Amino acid sequence: MGEAVAEDPSIGSPSGSSAPPLRFGILGALEAHTGARALRLGPLKQRIVLGLLLCRANRVVSVDAFCDALWSGRPPRTAHKNLQVYVSALRKELRGCGDRSDDEGQALIRRPPGYLIQVRSEQLDLLRFEELARGGRLAVRGGDLTHAAHLLGTAVSMWRGPALSDLASVPALANEAEQLEERYLTVYEDWCQAELALGHHAQHVDDIDGLARRHPYRERLRHAQMLALYQSGRQTEALAQFEAMRQMLVRDLGMQPSPVLARLYEAILSGDAALDPSPAPQARPIVIRHDRTQLPADLADFTGRAAQVRRLTERVGSPAANPVTVITGPPGVGKTALAVHGAHQVAERFPDGRLLVRLRTPQGRPRPAAEVLVELLRRIGVSGQLPRGPQERAALYRTHLAELRMLVVLDGAFDEAQVRPMLPGAGESRAVVTSRRRLLGLEAAEHLDLPPMDEPEALDLLGRLIGAERAAAEPVTARLLVETCGLLPLPVRIVGANLAGLSHLTLAHYARRLADERQLLDELTAGDLRVRPRLESCYQDLHPHDRATLRRIGLLPDQPFGLREAAIALGTALPAAEKALESLMAAHLLLVHAWSTDGPCYRLPVPFRAYARERARAEDPVPPQLSPVTPAAAPAAIPHRHSALS
Repeated sequence: MGEAVAEDPSIGSPSGSSAPPLRFGILGALEAHTGARALRLGPLKQRIVLGLLLCRANRVVSVDAFCDALWSGRPPRTAHKNLQVYVSALRKELRGCGDRSDDEGQALIRRPPGYLIQVRSEQLDLLRFEELARGGRLAVRGGDLTHAAHLLGTAVSMWRGPALSDLASVPALANEAEQLEERYLTVYEDWCQAELALGHHAQHVDDIDGLARRHPYRERLRHAQMLALYQSGRQTEALAQFEAMRQMLVRDLGMQPSPVLARLYEAILSGDAALDPSPAPQARPIVIRHDRTQLPADLADFTGRAAQVRRLTERVGSPAANPVTVITGPPGVGKTALAVHGAHQVAERFPDGRLLVRLRTPQGRPRPAAEVLVELLRRIGVSGQLPRGPQERAALYRTHLAELRMLVVLDGAFDEAQVRPMLPGAGESRAVVTSRRRLLGLEAAEHLDLPPMDEPEALDLLGRLIGAERAAAEPVTARLLVETCGLLPLPVRIVGANLAGLSHLTLAHYARRLADERQLLDELTAGDLRVRPRLESCYQDLHPHDRATLRRIGLLPDQPFGLREAAIALGTALPAAEKALESLMAAHLLLVHAWSTDGPCYRLPVPFRAYARERARAEDPVPPQLSPVTPAAAPAAIPHRHSALS
C-alpha cells in the first residue's frame, strides 16, 4: 500500500479517462456519486468506516478510532482483519468508479496508525462548505457584505441535514454529526448577520424564526430573529422573543441574557435609528485580497533537482503533510530558488495565495520577528491598528492564516526563535522555511537538506546559460569552471551570465581569471548577483570560535582533508577538532567529501575556501603555527559515523 501520497488532480479520474470524478456528501445522509450514478456503499459497518474517514477527510483516522466507532470500544479478536475487509471493499468500489488502480494514486490509503481518505474540496461537500465559509468571513472583514452574503449563503444551501442522518445510531458518528451541526449553525448565523446588514430581512424572517425556535438557547440566532422581526415592522413580536428567552434562561439555567442581546432589546424599545433596515452605502476601507503574484517569478532555466522538487511538492502539496517544511543548505546552493519553484508547482493547492517574505535585511542581518509579522499581516490583507506586542501579532496572524489555504515562504531564517511566531497553527496553510542551519528545534517540521549540484546538473545549467555547443566545445574547461564554483548554482549562474556577455572569450581564457583565488570572489559578480555578500552574512552568523575554525582550515593546502589534518590546523585533539568541524557542517560551510577507513574526508567548496583565506589574511596577520597532534590525543581508529551531509 502507498504510505505517502501527494495531492493528485487525477484522483477520481484515471489518466487519459473522461470518467466523472468521485463526489461524497455527509451534510445529510452519507452518499457518494460518480457523475449521476450513486455508489453502493455496502453494509452498515462499511458505511461507518467511510463516514468516519470523510468526517476527518485528509487526516489519518487511527485503527483504534475505527474500532471504537464499529464496536463501541469492544472489538472482537478479528477486528483488524474485519477493518481491512471493509477498507478493501470500499477501495474496490471507488476503484471501479474512477479511482486510479495503482496504490500510489488511491484516494483511500494506508497511513499508520490507520487510514486516510484524500479528497479535494470539490469532491466533498464538507470541504467545500468550509471553503465557502472561510471566504465569506474574509469578505466580511474586508467590508464586502454583498460578496460575503453570497458565499455564506451558498455554504448554507449545501446543508441537507441532519449530517450523517442514516448513521445517527452510531455514537461516534453521532458526535461527529453534532459538531457538524454546530459548525453549520455558526455559518448560518454569520450569513444572517450579513443579510440583515444589507437590509434583506423580509425574505429571511420566517426561516430565521423557525431555526431559532428549534435552537432556543443560541443567542446569536435569537438576536437575528429579533432584528429581522423589528426591521419587518413587528416590534412587539421582537420584544416578546427577548422576554421569552429571558424567562427560559432564568428558569433553566439561572442566568440572564447576554449584554449584546440586552442592548438590542433596549435599542428596539427606544426605536434606535441604527436599527433602520435601509442599508448605508457599503464603505470598503479594508480590502482583503490575496494577490496570487506575490511570489517571485519561477526561474525559466531552473535546472536539475528533480528528486528534491518531488520531495518538496509531495510534502507541501499533501493535505496530510506537516504544516512546515525546512530547506537547508550552503549559501548559494539554491534554497530560495527551490522553494519558489516548488511553490509554483503546488499553486492550485493554495487558492488564497502564495507569498515570500525575506527574513533578512539587504545587508544579511536577521530582521526582528515583530517587524516581519507586520509585513505578513499586511500581505495577507489585515489593515488598521495592529497589536504592539509580537505575541499578540503572532496570534492575530495565526488566526487569519487558519481561515486560509495559503503557502508562505519564509526565506533566510536565522534560527528557530526568529521563525517560530510566523508558522501556521491550525488550518490548511503551509510554510516553507529556508535557512543555512538545520532548524531541528521546530516541532513537527519536515527537513530537506539541499546539497550542491552533481556535476552533470551543474554542466547542464552552464550549458543553458552560455549555449550547449559552446560548453561542449571545451568539456574539460567546463568541468573545471563548475568545480571552481563548488557545484553551487549561484556561482555557476554568475559564471554563465558573465560568459554569455563575453562571447568573444574562450572558456579556458575565462578559467584563468578564476584561477587566482585572491580574485575569485571579485570575479563571481554579475550585476546584483554576488557571492561575497552571502558568505559575509553566513560568516557573521557564526560563533567567534567557529569563525576561527573556518579561517584555520581554509589555510590547509590540500582539499579535501581528513580529521587528523584538521586537528593539526586547529592545534587541538581529535575529539575537539571533530566537534569544531561538525559545528561548521551545521552551518553548511563544510561538506563531507567521502569516507575512508580512517573516517570522513571534508572539503570546503572553492568559493568558501577563498573567503576563509581572505578573512584569515584580514584577521590573522600572523599565520597560526600548525602543531602536530599529540599521540595521546590520537585514537587508534576514528569512529565511523554517518554525516547528515554525506
